[in-house]
Formats: sequence, structure tokens, C-alpha cells
Amino acid sequence: MRTRLWKWFLIFAFAVSATSYARSAFAHGEAADEPFLKNLTVAFYDVHISPTNIKVGEPVTITGSVKVLPTWPFTLDPPVTAYVNPVVPGPVFALRDRTVNGVPAIGSIAIDRNGIYNFKMVMLGRVPGRWHVHPGFAVDGTGTLIGPGQWVDVEPSATPFKYEITLLDGKTLDLEHVGGSGVWWWSFAGFLIGVVWMFYWTVPGPWRPDRRTVHNLAVTAQLPTWDQGRDFGLVTEGDHKWSTFIAAVTLAMLVIGWLYMVSQYPLRIKQQTDRFTPPQPEVTEMGQVKALGSVYNPDTHTLTINLEVKNTGANPFTIKQFTMGMMSFVNGDKEAVEKSGPPDFVAPMQVQGNATVAPGQTEKVTLKMSSEMLDEERLIPLNDPQEIIAGLLFVQDTSGKTSSITLRSTLQPTEFAKKYF
Repeated sequence: MRTRLWKWFLIFAFAVSATSYARSAFAHGEAADEPFLKNLTVAFYDVHISPTNIKVGEPVTITGSVKVLPTWPFTLDPPVTAYVNPVVPGPVFALRDRTVNGVPAIGSIAIDRNGIYNFKMVMLGRVPGRWHVHPGFAVDGTGTLIGPGQWVDVEPSATPFKYEITLLDGKTLDLEHVGGSGVWWWSFAGFLIGVVWMFYWTVPGPWRPDRRTVHNLAVTAQLPTWDQGRDFGLVTEGDHKWSTFIAAVTLAMLVIGWLYMVSQYPLRIKQQTDRFTPPQPEVTEMGQVKALGSVYNPDTHTLTINLEVKNTGANPFTIKQFTMGMMSFVNGDKEAVEKSGPPDFVAPMQVQGNATVAPGQTEKVTLKMSSEMLDEERLIPLNDPQEIIAGLLFVQDTSGKTSSITLRSTLQPTEFAKKYF
């Protein structure tokens, strides 16, 4: 009876896993993140990845901006340190250059709430294939927050990939190949020692016809951890000798490797750390926003936000864009939408009401945005304990200046929205 129950349980588990498969996954796991981790932490905007078709060795440039929102959840560690990096499927590209707010960013940077970080990364195609590329913002204590992505095709080249750098002494090295054989053989030697150790203690042979440590687990499990079991023949004097010999070989290999390194590379520099606070760009405050509630309809993938917009600047401005996490919704024609970022992560936005606000005036407007990516990337908190969304509302005045305003809104519960809207 118990066997039959297990049989039906396995059949049921297989059926559930098979029916839950929706489509081929090509992203980097960002859809598994909770919605609050995407839309309450940071917002990516003006992200561009070009060109999208290169040959091995040619560059791809990722540009864009990311803002740490003041709505950063209290359940997460405060944003203090971050690392801007490209998110790609393995070492298929080689990072060549990276700047944050115009300053070279070799390592991590210091960040804070409301901070804006304009990034530029240049990487070289290394492995032929079709790869999905994202910018990433790895925050210490939180993890990597991923921006919008785009497919990049890397075609084979007539010449093999090279990554050449010039050292302080003027020598040129190709990082793609330097020291590769040494690393391989050194790792293989350590692997062999581990295999010898494992086989000696687990596989019976001429050295120990009866390897009781494995074959007599019933006896071994009853012994205290400090008891070697010599009375039962578990660990013998020969075992101690062979263990000492293997440990001596390991130590000798480390000493030989250290001596070789000292003689081969007499001039060495310790690893460098360059953690700094990027200078903040000038920000023009043009307005204020008051959220009046929002509704999401999962059947039509439509998000509706009601809000009041006040112009605190000197010139009239127009609502141009709303960015939430990695998605951007644009108020404009098709060309304006296409220019706003990777095509899978931008969509049109309808502004109901007066999209242009005069200085000193307050207007009630409604934003309507539809995209299947809201569901696919889990940007909307469906039936969560806290159904809250946040993002950046971009406005542009008559002089051409653009300003971003943080918008935080409560969301009507999903079941309520499906019934009444």
C-alpha cells in the first residue's frame, strides 16, 4: 500500500511540474524575485544596449541610469554599498571599461537613498552565440537588482579573441591566455590528491582489503567522534602513515608553488580597493506628486494609477514617462517609445486628464499602462501582505529640462480589482 502511495505521489509531482512549464526561460532569474524587491528599491531608466549584432572581439556598450528610491523597504538592509555590473549568461563577454557618473568605477561604490547613478559599461564579445544582456545593480545585503535586457548576437570572427593590457613595466599581456596552462595543471594536481585521499578511505583495495569505515557503517555510526575504532579495525597504524604521507605531499606542493611564484614574479602589487562615492548629477525639482490609489487588472495586464500632480517650477511641464523597476511606460508616439529602452521593457502610457501642468497649478490625472511584462517579470504584488508599488514619474518643461518625481501608491487588492473594475 505504501509503495502504491509513493508511486501516485511521484506521478502527481511530475504532472504538476510539467503543467507549470509556461515558456522557455532566457532571463537571469529576476522573475523569481518578489515584486517589492523590484519596484520599491531602484528604478532603471534610459537604458540602451548597442550594437546588438557584433563579432567576437567587438565592443557592446551598456548605458543608462538607476536611482535608489526613497521607498527602499525597511525589511531590507539600508543601501550602503553597490556594484554596477553587466548581467550575462556566463563569461560570454569580457568587461573592458566601466564608469559611474563619469568616474571610472573599478570596484564597488558607496550609495544612498535618492542617489542617481548614470552608468556606462563597455564589454567585448567573447563567445559566439545569442545572449541576453542586462545591466545589474548589486546592493550589499540585498542582492543584484536587474534592469531591462536585450538580445545581443555575437558572430564568430576570423581572428581569435584577445584581451590585451599593458602592465606598469610596459609589457603587454593577453589576459585570455596568460597563465591558463599553469592554472589548469595546478588545479588538476590538487584534484588528483583529493581523489587519492577519497579512494584510500572509501574503496577497498590491496592497501586495505576490508575498508570498514564505509562497509560497516552500522559500527561506525555507533562510535563517538573522538574514537578511532582501533578495537574494531576501523583506523590502523597504516592508515595514519598514509594520511601523513598524503598531507606531506599536499604541503610540499604548496611550498613548491609558493617558491615558484616568488622566483617567477619578483615584483608584485597587492590587490587594490577603490571604493568611492560618485558625485551626484544636478537635479532640478519641478513638481510634487500625491497618489490617489491604483488598480491592476491581471486579465488585461493593465495598471491604472490616479494621482495629483503639482507644478512647483517656473515653466509648464508635461508628463512624459513612468518607470517602475525595469519597465518604462512612455507618453508619446511610437518613435518616442522605441527610443526609451530595450523593446521588451518599454510600452506606451495613456494620460487621462491634463498631461500639461502650469506653474503653481495642481492637476488630477490618471495613468493607464498595459504590458504582459508586468506579470511575466512579477512587477505587481498580487495578493501580497503589502500591495504597494513605487516608481519614477518623469516630467519635461517647455525649456527641455527633465525631472523625476518619486511616486508611491497603494494597490487595490487583486481579487477586488477583478470583481469591480
